[in-house]
Formats: sequence, C-alpha cells, structure tokens
Amino acid sequence: MIRVANYDYTDAGIPGPLFFGEQAAMLQKHQTSTAVEFGTLAALATISIIFLISYLGSVLYRNRDDSLLLLGLICLLYALYNGMISERVLAMVGTEISFSALYKLKDFCSVACLGLLTMYFYRFKTGILSGILTALILIIFGAYLCMVAFLPISVYGIVAPYVVVMYTLLLLWLLYQCAMQFLSSGKGERLSTFLWYAALLSITLYCLDINLFSISLKENMNIGQASIVLFSILMLFLAVLRFFEAYRTVRALKDQLLLLDKVKDDFLSNTSHELKTPLNAIVNISESLLKGAEGPLTDEQAHNLAIVTGSGRRLTYLVDELLDYSKMKHGDIPLHRSSTDLYSFVESVMRMHSFLLGAKKVELINLIPAHFPPIYADGNRLIQILHNLIGNAIKFTERGTVSISATVVQGKAEIRMVDTGRGIGTDKLEHIFLPFEQEADTGPVVAGGTGLGLSITRKLVELHGGTIYAESVPGRGATFILTFPLADSKGEKRSNVMPLTIAPAGSINRSLRFEEPTIVNGNKDEWIIVVDDDSANLQTIVNLLKLEGYSYAVTSRSPSVLELLDKLPAVHLVIADIMMPDMSGYELLERIRERFSPSELPVLMLTAGNKAHQLKLALAKGANDFVSKPFESEELLARIGGLTRMKTSVQAARDAEISFLRSQMNPHFLYNALNAIAELCVDAPNRAEQLILQLSSYLRRSVHFKHLDSKTSLMNELEMIEAYVAIEQARFGQRLEVIIDVDVDVNRNMDIPPLTLQPLIENAIRHGLMSSIRGGRVMLSIRNLNDTETRFTIEDNGIGITRQRMDEIRQSTDGSNGVGLWNISSRLNLLYGRHLQMESLDGEGTRITFDLPNQRLSTDGNGGYEP
Repeated sequence: MIRVANYDYTDAGIPGPLFFGEQAAMLQKHQTSTAVEFGTLAALATISIIFLISYLGSVLYRNRDDSLLLLGLICLLYALYNGMISERVLAMVGTEISFSALYKLKDFCSVACLGLLTMYFYRFKTGILSGILTALILIIFGAYLCMVAFLPISVYGIVAPYVVVMYTLLLLWLLYQCAMQFLSSGKGERLSTFLWYAALLSITLYCLDINLFSISLKENMNIGQASIVLFSILMLFLAVLRFFEAYRTVRALKDQLLLLDKVKDDFLSNTSHELKTPLNAIVNISESLLKGAEGPLTDEQAHNLAIVTGSGRRLTYLVDELLDYSKMKHGDIPLHRSSTDLYSFVESVMRMHSFLLGAKKVELINLIPAHFPPIYADGNRLIQILHNLIGNAIKFTERGTVSISATVVQGKAEIRMVDTGRGIGTDKLEHIFLPFEQEADTGPVVAGGTGLGLSITRKLVELHGGTIYAESVPGRGATFILTFPLADSKGEKRSNVMPLTIAPAGSINRSLRFEEPTIVNGNKDEWIIVVDDDSANLQTIVNLLKLEGYSYAVTSRSPSVLELLDKLPAVHLVIADIMMPDMSGYELLERIRERFSPSELPVLMLTAGNKAHQLKLALAKGANDFVSKPFESEELLARIGGLTRMKTSVQAARDAEISFLRSQMNPHFLYNALNAIAELCVDAPNRAEQLILQLSSYLRRSVHFKHLDSKTSLMNELEMIEAYVAIEQARFGQRLEVIIDVDVDVNRNMDIPPLTLQPLIENAIRHGLMSSIRGGRVMLSIRNLNDTETRFTIEDNGIGITRQRMDEIRQSTDGSNGVGLWNISSRLNLLYGRHLQMESLDGEGTRITFDLPNQRLSTDGNGGYEP
C-alpha cells in the first residue's frame, strides 16, 4: 500500500506511473534511465567546458568574447539541472543533499539559464529584444531567484506557474523572431539564421517537455533531454562557424592588404622615379649658378641658392630612400664593390653637411687617418650610408661635435661615429633600425625624415658583409659602430666612383651659415620676430617679410626671442615653430605670456604635425593663430597681416588710454603752483616772477611729447623735478627738504618714460610730508646696478601708509585707489613688464623702488637698442 500526502508542494505526489516487475528487468530499466541522464549531463558539461576554455583563450589574446562565457554558463547550469531531475546521478557520485535544497537548486538553475539566455540575445542578436523589455524580464527573473533563495517552497511556489508562463512566452517570441530573420535573410546568411532558429526550437521543445513532465502529462523527459543536447551542439556549431567566418574575413583582408602593399610599393617606386628628374634639374642648375655659370653672385643670392640646393639634395636623398626601401623588400639592391678610400669619402660627405648646418653650433671632425687601408665597398652606397648616419647625428645634436674614426679590428675596418647630442633611450637602440621608426622619446620631436634612413643603412651594411649597432647614454650622445671588409685580400682595383666634392668658395661658405640673431630694419615700423630651427624655413619667411617691407629679427634658438623682446622696439608679432630642440615653442609661448597678453603681443605658431592636440595645446597656452608647414606664402602673409593690424589697433587704444591718464596728472600740480604764485605776487613779486618762469619751463617740458609711451631723457625729467621742487619749497619753506642724489656714472641722457619721477616726488611731498605739521625730507637716489640696469629710489620720512591702505593700492586695477601710483605702475608694466616696489610703515615713511634698462634708442637704422 502506497500513501501520498500533498501539503507543501504544488506538484508533489507521484507524477508518473509506478512500474512493477522482475528484478533483472527493473535493474536494466534503472540502468538505462541512469545512463541517459548521466550522458546528458556529461554532454552538456563537456560543451560548457569547451565554451569556457574558448572564453579564457579570447581573454588571454586580448580579444575577449563575452558570448562564449554566457553560453558556457548556460550549458553548465542546464547540466546541473538535468543532473537533479532525479536522484540517480546524485546517487552515482555519492552526493547527499536534502530534498528542499535539491528542489530550490533545481528551480534556481532553470530560471537562471533563461535569464542568461535573455542577456545573450539582447547583446549579440540585435533587433530581437529591446533594452526596456530585457531589463523588465531580468528584474522579474531576479526577483523570483531571490524568492527561491530566501523563501520556503510553499510560498514561492505560488508564483512559479506565472514565471513558467512568462518564460514560455519569451521563448515563443524568440522563436518567432528567429523564424522571421531566417525568412528575410540573404544567401550568405541562410545557414547561420537557420541554425539560430533550430537552436531556439530545441530549447523551446526542452522547456515544454519539462513543463509537461512536471504536471504528469508525460512519463519521461527523453525528448527534452535530446533537445537540450541538440541546443548545446547547435550553439557550439554556431560559435565554430563564426570563428571560421572571422578567419575567412581575416584571410580576405590579408590578401587585400598584400595587394594594396604591392600597389603602394609600385606607386612609391613610380612616383620616386618621376620626382628624381625635376629634383636633379633643380640641384644641378642651382649648383651651376653657385659656381658662377651666369656670372658672380651677391652673398644674399648665394645664400638663397645654397638653401635651394641643400633642400633639393635632401629631398633627393629622401626619394632615394623610398626607392631603396622598395628594392630592399624585393631583395634586388645591386652592389658594385671595389677598393674604396674611406678617408676621402668621409671627408667629402662631411664637407657637404658642413654647408647645410645652418645656425647649428656643430663641428664635424674626420679622425680617420689619411692612409687608412681601403675598404671593399660600393662607393655610391658608402656615400648613402655616411649621409644617413651623419645627417641623423646632426639632426639630434644641437651643439657640440660629430666625429668619425676608424681602426682595423680582426681583419675588418671598424668605423665609429660619435656625437654629443641628446642620446637614445636604451629601449630604443634596436627599434631605431626598424622601418618608419624615429627616436623621439626625449625632448620635443625633431620634424623631418621618413624613418627609413637607419633601416636602409643597416641593410646596406649587412649586404656588404658588415655589422652595425648603436650605443648610447641619454643626454650624453650616441655612438654608431659599423664594420666593413678590407680590400687588401680582395685584389680589387680602386673605386671609380668619385666622392661628392664642393668647391670651398669662401664667400659662398659664409653665406650658407645663418649669423644670428639677424636684425633688419624694413620700410614698415612693425617689428616681427621669427624663430625656427630649419634654415630653409627661416629664409623663406625672411624673403616674404622682406617683400612686404616688415622690420624683422630671425633666430634659430628660442631663448634668443626673449633677449630680442628687450632689445627691439615695440614688437608687433612673434612667429615661432612648435618643435624646437632647446626650448620648445610651448615653453617659449608660456614665457612670453608671463609678460604680454595675447592682445599686447600676438604669437603665430608654426607646426609640421598639424595634429589636433598640438593645436589645442598651443591655443590653450595663449597662441593667437597657427599655420601648418609646409605653408602657402599667401596664407602666411594674410595671417601675419591680420595679427599685426590687431596689434596696431590695440596700440592705438592703449595710446588713447595713456593720453587720458596723462590728463589726470596735470591738474594736481597746476592747482598747487598757481596758488603758490598768487600768494607771492603781493609779498615777493620777484620770487613770484621766478616761479612763473619755472612753471613755464615745467609746462613746456610736460607737453613736449605726444604719448606717455614715448621717451624723454633723464636730464629733462630731473629739470622738471627741480622746477616743481622750487615751487613747492616756495610754498612750504623750511618744512620741506628735497635731496636729489645721482651717481656720477649714471648716464643722464638715458631714455625713461616721461612723468615717471616727478609724480612720485609730488606724491611723497603732498601725501607723505605735508600731511604732517613738521614736514620732512624726500630723497631721490639714482644708481647703476650693472651695465644694463639702473635703479631709482624715492624715499620719504613722512607719515607712511597703513598696511590696509597698502593692500588697497596693490589690488587696484583701475586707479580708483590712487591714480598717480597706478598710472606709473601701469606704464612700466606696458613698456618694460615691471612694477613699482613699495615699502612703508605707518608713521615712519615710504620707500618706492623700480629698475629700468639704461639703454638709448639706436639711430643707426638696424631697429635695435644700444647701450
């Protein structure tokens, strides 16, 4: 007799028929059922492991594929679920677990699988599930899983039928969507969309079979178990199919890239050949003109032609590099080796590079003995090797030496080229010999070159049977060591390839080197400073500025710009290259902006990279505009004209402002002077007459200039002070003492801004001394600090200034807390970038100090200043 009670579980009781029979038949049936269940679990677990291993492989090779992880977890959870349908598999592995825990775990795995399947379709099958619907489904499934974990079976079992209905509808919707995709798919997608439809059909059949079994409408789950295994196999097949499709795509792309690479090589080769003819014509014609084919040249003409020749020759070498790179890839670089004099070839290449150094302070030294044994090499290729190595050393050496020496080591010539440049990082010593690699890990990037020179150099040296490698310490230069076989054992004749020679014409040699800084006074009184480390670019800009009549100063070093700003009159524009070897254009721009605002001194940046982050950084640091190199002359001149006109407009507005400030100065003194003269007219008419003459002298000197940024001499300013002091002493008598102490070595003809000292003396007398009944003393002292600086000090022993009042004066930006002091400080800042230094103690007096350059405006026409 079997008694069954159902008090806690909705599907409890006996779900299927009971079988009775002989022991052998019953045992065989039990073993068959166990084998089917265990086989299903093993198949699902195996496929799950395959998915998970594939996922780990994708992570290891930095190409993570989350779909493999989701499929692996789905198969793993279904394997666990099928292992817990009956207790046969658990009994085989010896696992004992309570019925309640087993029931909860089975429900948890079933719903979690469907949640992962929902996430998979949302992420990797677009157009089937929307984001809102996916989020709603996952929230419901998540809430149900929490109920399974924390509530009794009898409680969460109430909502279980609704969850079953929901995920059944979900599977039917996914099946419908996959069917529609299959019907609308193209020829190349038919197989994959059919497999997706079959996989969804399999898992739908599995869920339906499980549900029918759970409500006792089926005796077994054989169809369901077969369906879930089929689903796993189909998903594995889809993953493998996707892998082979990716492989086929990669192979097609590889073939396409190989074809494009060949097209690129052919294009480079054809283009390089087409460029060589006009380049050779440019170089040859320029060299013939330099040698006097059309008559003697001036130094300036020779300088311009030499730059054309050097630029054309450099471009010719770049074209040769492209040709050699194409040949090197196909292994057809021919060598015509013979006995070659190493000393003469090195000397010739060094002489050529010495003419192309521009303003660089680099000395090229040939330390190879004149009678060094000849080497067995191709003369033309040896010139190419030397050109690449020496040119590379010069490019990364701002100042110092580049030397080449040679010794015989183990029957081979060992050549060592040593430079004193910035060096190469240890991790870059091998990378610099790779194609299109350029060493730029320290300092600003040095523009120029293709990055093929050292790669081709290594290949050429190895073709000669030699070796090449580099040694370097960053900041201390680099050494390139290469070896060549000697020609003594080859029995070869001397090479018939003559090294390149250049006539050492003295005048031409002088014209090729940039003497810097070069300062030229043009027709326009608008000064422009140009800084670029490329002499060809400098000469191009100089020619354009000369045609437009600008006054200009050019240099190849950024620090020279800061010196020129102090030496030249009001500069209207600075043109600076971003990539400079010693101080980059960014650093120079920051130094300029510490002193001048963008409206007071515009800066135009030149950039070869034309990269967005470079331009953004330049504008953020205060650049007004930028031009990409190589530039069009019309564009450059248009931008120069726009910025200089802006500077002129700002200057006019500043002149108007300064004229207004000047108008605020005169009423103070005029009012006091007229009062003093009126008092003396009755008691001392003779004294009043003298004061009128002194007032007339003061007024004549104060209106002698048009703007406050013009200059007057120190002598004129002192005479104005003496006239003012005479009037004030007539007013205050013995209460006022003024001492003027000027060192004998001070140049009284030095230029200073007008109305700089007198207002400070007036301020000290009116506010410092005469505010007290006892009066006091004012002392003006002028001392030379050095050959270029003069210090002015105005000191009184009056009532002083309180700390609060001092802070108000220093924080004033519009003169509201003292027009006189603010006016003078503003002018000193505008003209020299300097300010008044004030020290004061309440009741003890005030001390004002400032320094000015003791220079006079030059009259020799070069636009500069002289001591």
